Amino acid sequence: MMEKKSGVIINIISDAGRIGEPTLSVYSGAKAAVNMFSKALAKEVGRYGIRVNCVAPSLVETPGAKSFIDRIGKEKLVRAYPLGRLGLPSDVAKVVLFLASDDAKYITGQTLSVNGGYLTIP
Repeated sequence: MMEKKSGVIINIISDAGRIGEPTLSVYSGAKAAVNMFSKALAKEVGRYGIRVNCVAPSLVETPGAKSFIDRIGKEKLVRAYPLGRLGLPSDVAKVVLFLASDDAKYITGQTLSVNGGYLTIP
């Protein structure tokens, strides 16, 4: 990427890495580390035309999340989301595609939450 003077790096973190979540301290810390690494890397490689951003989904309905969703109850979880539903893999994919596209060619060092309004941070 540095030789070609262009490139895009998109790391998937989690909103847990931005605010922390009870019982997920190690997970939250690991995702926070990737977030800060990405911000520092964006400053380091920007002069080479490389953009580095993060996407931070909240709870997304995937096979890996199914047991958690079933244990807590989907209806109960959905109440925490102002848009009235949990995320879908396609919600996250569309944001990744946007950040990878030329439509985002002046965006670097940012973290974009995909969370249906679950949390808001400045």
